[in-house]
Amino acid sequence: MKTSNTDNGFQVTVVGYNHKLRVLLETVVGKIANFEVKLGRFSVIKEMVTKDYQNFKFQQPYQQAMYYYSLILHDQALPWTEQLEVLPHLQVDNLLKFYLQMLSRTFLECYIARNIEPKEPESIIQHIEDVFYKGLQPLSLALFASQHLSTRVVKLVRGLNYSYNAEGLNPSDENSALLHYIQVHVLKALGNSNEYHNAL
Repeated sequence: MKTSNTDNGFQVTVVGYNHKLRVLLETVVGKIANFEVKLGRFSVIKEMVTKDYQNFKFQQPYQQAMYYYSLILHDQALPWTEQLEVLPHLQVDNLLKFYLQMLSRTFLECYIARNIEPKEPESIIQHIEDVFYKGLQPLSLALFASQHLSTRVVKLVRGLNYSYNAEGLNPSDENSALLHYIQVHVLKALGNSNEYHNAL
């Protein structure tokens, strides 16, 4: 199991043999529904995250360039420097309050692949929805229609060129990097297919 943050939420990836996936997933959903913070573990993770942010300046220049590129293309992204500034003030009660606020309204999007019976994904999704949305006191409510993402594509204005220069964060590293990003038009439908593809 792997949990990662995305720009608009968090992603849980469960990987394993098909006969174990249901058990793993039910364990994960159960832990989300009965979330608790262990003080010792919280302190360890907080220290690890702080060190990761502090070590960001020692990453390779191309990694830093990719990071700045992601900041440019996403609205309301919190830079690592601001996250590092907030971390010392983060306490267990802040996490618990945020957890309840984060799950107050949710949108679930699931992708299930590989060796699995056709009806099994529907059963899995139904179980997840039951945990989140059913019961006398549901863990969460569905998002309002206005809260759904209107688009997942960043469209640059035609002919707009922009250069973002940033000085390397590690003065002892003489290397530099250039990341060139080009957004092009939507390709026409392929053959008899009605699918359209974005080309980047």
